[in-house]
Amino acid sequence: MALVTGLELADALELDYDPNDPDPVIDQVADAADAIVGALLTTAAYTTEPAPCKEAALSVGVELYQARTASGGQPVSVDFTPGSYRLSVWLTKRVHALVMPYANVGGLVG
Repeated sequence: MALVTGLELADALELDYDPNDPDPVIDQVADAADAIVGALLTTAAYTTEPAPCKEAALSVGVELYQARTASGGQPVSVDFTPGSYRLSVWLTKRVHALVMPYANVGGLVG
């Protein structure tokens, strides 16, 4: 099982995706998003795949795909000024509110 699949990611990005002939790029991004969000979760939460965790993985997948396809890995606004780099610590910080009830707190220090 996976929190996000290539088909779900392609659907969110409104891209064509044929399950019989999958796109390796979309599948790789979906696998990476699954690994990133899955690392934040307890084993039970990863196994049961609650909706907030699936939404977090989808959001991370969209950010990863857009960083991969945007010039320089960053968004560019209408007036061509670059935005902030997408693949930073904020990649997971944006979804913390979704995953915190299911977070693996064993690695937290404090």
